Amino acid sequence: MKIYYVISSLEGGGAEFVLPDLADFFISQGHEFKVLACLPRDMETAALLEDRNIPYQLMSLNGDHRLKSTYNLLKIVKKFPPDVIWTSLARGAMDGQIVGKLCNIPVVSWKHSANIMAHKASAVRFLQKYSQLWVADSDGVADFLRTNMGVTADRIMTWPLFKVPENLPEMPVWDGNGIFRIGSMGRLHPVKNFDVMVHSIDYINKTYPEIGKRIRFSIAGAGGEKQRLLNLIQELQLTNVELVGFYTNVMDYLKTLHLYTQISTFEGMCIALHEALAAGLPVISTPVGEMRFCVKNNPIGTLLEENSPEALGEAIVEYFYNPVKTNEYATNARAYIQSRYSKKAFQDAGKVILNRIETEILPSFNRDNGD
Repeated sequence: MKIYYVISSLEGGGAEFVLPDLADFFISQGHEFKVLACLPRDMETAALLEDRNIPYQLMSLNGDHRLKSTYNLLKIVKKFPPDVIWTSLARGAMDGQIVGKLCNIPVVSWKHSANIMAHKASAVRFLQKYSQLWVADSDGVADFLRTNMGVTADRIMTWPLFKVPENLPEMPVWDGNGIFRIGSMGRLHPVKNFDVMVHSIDYINKTYPEIGKRIRFSIAGAGGEKQRLLNLIQELQLTNVELVGFYTNVMDYLKTLHLYTQISTFEGMCIALHEALAAGLPVISTPVGEMRFCVKNNPIGTLLEENSPEALGEAIVEYFYNPVKTNEYATNARAYIQSRYSKKAFQDAGKVILNRIETEILPSFNRDNGD
């Protein structure tokens, strides 16, 4: 098959960062694969694609009219039609669904989060029927597709967008001595609640000053919230909080930590948290997305009952004071990931979906459209 993979942007983020692995998989199965990005944004993912010689094309630039990417995708598809348009993220889905409908091309759409932005909700629910298949990145997202978007169960399949990275690093052991290093990573975006994390360190500094002297909190990532977060750190006069920028190899960052935090407002699979678990880090998380299940049901971390600086601060302090628990959960975290997200499991799930597209969706679509 010739697959056009239409994604909202090439900014740094979980759905974007798995692109190279997905491309390698599709190509290994004998398919032609090209990425078409609606917007560049920060272009952090472009380097990953270039390193693996994966072709990509931008359909509009930052600041262009919203419909420019739709129009350019339409031109590309009319001139060089693919067999399938595969979409990722909301804008990519909308453009792909509209163009697929206009050009009689079947559409397969990822859903990466158990959420719809309020200003896009009506359009998303209306256009969902133009995707012949929806692929959820987790069981929680599959449930959201059914209950919140009106997608029928027969049009939903699940493919966890994560596999155990190769060459996992040796992780530091927390023995209660020295500096306790906590971190988080992802797009610097309000939905990630990095400001709450910063305030949690301020809470620890003021409530547990002796612990505050022995913790360091860092955030790895890039995005529009950078200056606001820097201003907040300066305003609170925090010397134990740092923005460390974007990491191409996330394991280089994670191997410096003892504890990982992910307190997003909403998530789907949450690749970043699963990378932290794979590295061998206990996690503190909000009960959203796949974290509702994996953290709740396994001794690998803590689910916060409320998303507040105080709740997060107290959870961090508990791990600081309990090296035995911290290291036990770290061991459990790596074992949990290796038992569920092997390379074979990733490939097997993908093969099942590709087989359905080739044997059911394409023939049925062509019959229905008179080809």
